[in-house]
Amino acid sequence: MRSRQMISVLLAAVIALSSVGCSGAPSSGTGSSGSGSPSGTEAGQDGQTGQDGEKAGNGKTDIKERTITWMTVRSSWPAMNMIAEDYMKENPDVKVEFEVISDRSTYNQKLKILAASNELPDLFDSEGDTLLSEIASTGALVDVDGLYKDLGYDRMMSIGENYARLSDGKLYSLAWENNIEYFWYHKDLFKKAGIQKTPETFDELLDTCQQLKDAGITPISTWPGWALLRWMAFIPYRLEGNDYIEKLKVGEAKMSDPVGIQAANFFQKLGTEYFQPGWSTSDYTSALENFLSGNAAIYYIGTWQFSSFMDENRELKDDYAYFYMPSMEGAVNGRTDMWANAGTGTSISKDKYDDQLKDFIKYVLDSYPETAFYKTSVMPPMDFDTTLGTFSDFDQKVMDDCNNLTDYGYSWDVRMDSATVEVMNKEIVNLGMGAITPEEFAQRIDAAIAENAPKFFQ
Repeated sequence: MRSRQMISVLLAAVIALSSVGCSGAPSSGTGSSGSGSPSGTEAGQDGQTGQDGEKAGNGKTDIKERTITWMTVRSSWPAMNMIAEDYMKENPDVKVEFEVISDRSTYNQKLKILAASNELPDLFDSEGDTLLSEIASTGALVDVDGLYKDLGYDRMMSIGENYARLSDGKLYSLAWENNIEYFWYHKDLFKKAGIQKTPETFDELLDTCQQLKDAGITPISTWPGWALLRWMAFIPYRLEGNDYIEKLKVGEAKMSDPVGIQAANFFQKLGTEYFQPGWSTSDYTSALENFLSGNAAIYYIGTWQFSSFMDENRELKDDYAYFYMPSMEGAVNGRTDMWANAGTGTSISKDKYDDQLKDFIKYVLDSYPETAFYKTSVMPPMDFDTTLGTFSDFDQKVMDDCNNLTDYGYSWDVRMDSATVEVMNKEIVNLGMGAITPEEFAQRIDAAIAENAPKFFQ
């Protein structure tokens, strides 16, 4: 369903917390900024601030009225809503408006149209994908490395600085999350099925799923989209690291290679035997509720959703526990190397980057880390003060896992071209339902890459 809603946070519009699955996610630790404009991000010609403001004699911007537009795919974003409200209270001549387009395909289509017509909003949600690369190639975006330097902003962690970096090394996306992804499970359902230890290999994971199924318990709750691509990517990441997806996306490796067929067989077994009934038409919220209600034993998700499993003291509720991504013989990375990402980021239109927008961005970057963590339970990709409120042993464990990553899996839906991702999102459902064989799936993906990759990658 196409959802197009203009939301003004001027009147304290605070929306309930939910998550947008990124792609990528991975997830879990998501995912780190003076005087003068950063290189390539001038605030307008001859020092002007744009059509809504003019320079005052004291060198500050005398704003008559300024509306900052922010197009987002997030159906809710409480932390940013709070910050925007606070900023508008302190700057009464400034209005911050969020346009919410929560359907990703609809969002991307509108973004393409706006970019082609040179009508980008001031700020818009982005991934470090081929769509962002296309827009950046036109010179329409602010260089975020330059922005951080200009603002003297040094709180960003490594994953926030690098997750959305494009293949040419440039960064055009601000990061908001520090996501790391775990396999969550209900301890009582594992006990009911007689499972005494969590799986450490993929073979053990399949055995665990079979034990649950034999006990009359649905093993896994999931939904179409990036979540399915993650299940497909697990084995290739363990066997070849990120080299496989980096080569696959340009056709140097094939889905029909042995590692790709192994991954497709693994996924098909999960889809046909262990995913919840109706998974092919499920969505993020439905799959989560299915798990929380105890109708499935295992749920794979990242840091942004961890609050669902925590009590008021930010410790894990009694029935929830987690295990790391399984490994396998021949793995090229460690057991604690897993999927991590900085979530969906934000890009800045160079044409709209005036003094007021710069001031707002600085305000957001300074306010966001503590607001995100303490008020909305989102782990930020910036250093933050852990003494301002409850910071539990579980919080520390998650932060340690984020900081101790020596490698993390790349999100396939971010690294591959958007046209191929559309094909893969369709065909992976067919594969999981048993409508096509792993070999047919691989052939269709290889054909899509051969057709589309040359249009997106040099």
